[in-house]
Amino acid sequence: MERLLDDGNVTLGEIAVKLRRKGLVFLALVCVLPFMQPIPIPGLSTVLGFVIILQGIGLAFLGHPLMTQGMRDISLPAEKVATFVRGARKIFPWVGWLVKSRGQQWVHHRLTHLVAGLTLVFLSLFLSLPLPIPSSNFLPAIGIFFICLGLLEDDFLLVVLGVSYAVLFGWLISISFHLLKAELAESSWWGRFF
Repeated sequence: MERLLDDGNVTLGEIAVKLRRKGLVFLALVCVLPFMQPIPIPGLSTVLGFVIILQGIGLAFLGHPLMTQGMRDISLPAEKVATFVRGARKIFPWVGWLVKSRGQQWVHHRLTHLVAGLTLVFLSLFLSLPLPIPSSNFLPAIGIFFICLGLLEDDFLLVVLGVSYAVLFGWLISISFHLLKAELAESSWWGRFF
């Protein structure tokens, strides 16, 4: 990223091309970082969630970033990207102990990319919902973060953790939905509105 900044501003298309196969994972990681805190950002989550959905589809089926021409032409100011890089340098020591190069042959396997890409799409659908509920963006962002970090750093264990988290997240959403449905079926208060 620092080398890309040598020429001044950088576009999302340049990031995707220069970082090659890791470009789409890097884009998804950059898009999920604003949600790594419990305060929801409803307007932004829809836009960035859509970008992550496209990258998940690209990872699962194409093997390269999936972007519209308008997305490719988005210019990122050099000073803002430099700030992001400096912030990443400060944050990485806190998570760096967790990241190791493990299971490289599995990280690059086609099935891993398919499962990881579909998981990114699943989690991004929840991330992009404009819900003003605390942690509504943060909870799906955790799984996206682990999957992207694992793919970037060739750490299969982090990818497995991210996918396992998504399965647990889906299970909890399903249970919550069934409990809510059962509660509404037993209660008659909502019938007064119809």
